[in-house]
Amino acid sequence: MVDVVSRSASRSALWRCGILAACWLLIGPTAGLAQTDLQLWGNVTLDWMKSDRLVYELDFEPKVLVGRSEGEPAWRNLDVTPNVEYSPNGWLDLVGEATIGYTKQTDDVNSVELSPRVGVRLHLFSRYTDAVIRKRELSPKRRLVVRDLLRVESRNLIYSGAGSGSDSSVRFRNRLEFLVPLNRQRLQENGAAYLLADWEWFVPLNEPEERFANRQRIRTGLGYRRTAAWRYEVLYMWTRSRDTIEDGFATSDNIIDVRVKRVF
Repeated sequence: MVDVVSRSASRSALWRCGILAACWLLIGPTAGLAQTDLQLWGNVTLDWMKSDRLVYELDFEPKVLVGRSEGEPAWRNLDVTPNVEYSPNGWLDLVGEATIGYTKQTDDVNSVELSPRVGVRLHLFSRYTDAVIRKRELSPKRRLVVRDLLRVESRNLIYSGAGSGSDSSVRFRNRLEFLVPLNRQRLQENGAAYLLADWEWFVPLNEPEERFANRQRIRTGLGYRRTAAWRYEVLYMWTRSRDTIEDGFATSDNIIDVRVKRVF
């Protein structure tokens, strides 16, 4: 019995170390990028579970640039994103959402964004979602949760002030996610602390006027499920951007994101 517990703990430790090592390898080569900044993000997310398969969500996400390269303008932003998710079965979620955002880009230029998205989330090995959980699938079969979120978004930006005008583009996004409980057997247990990590690629499907629409983003951090109603996360994110697929990556963003979720 002791040997079984020991082997299980060792495998769990190896999974955590492997995820952290992968994130470090991806985050590491930032020194050659021309511009680097530091941003602070916040998320307050409200979920309403209408049934075991359907959930409505409203997310408030303020962002601010707190450290910047010389000559780069300061900016601040607020995004509000209503979302609906439907789970037709144990391995698939259907996702629809729309971000409404306002950005103070410079002293002379502001922008308003409307970006509707549709997509699917695939549960690759065992099912876990933050809110949409069918009763018979409440506990995932494995400690390690792997899921993939694929979305297509239509980005519509309207500029005011000195840079008045508009821009529209279509962008594909794919985010591969990993979650591992640290002090409990399952992520759904109250008091569970967990490690999360994911990698996302943003690929424009046309030629937008917006610079750096082509991005790669890596997130890693810790979460804590206090109860079924309250969850907290602190994440470090690193994003690198470029103008087109042919160009090299020119900028990198270092982001601290503090997240609170309330489920009703």
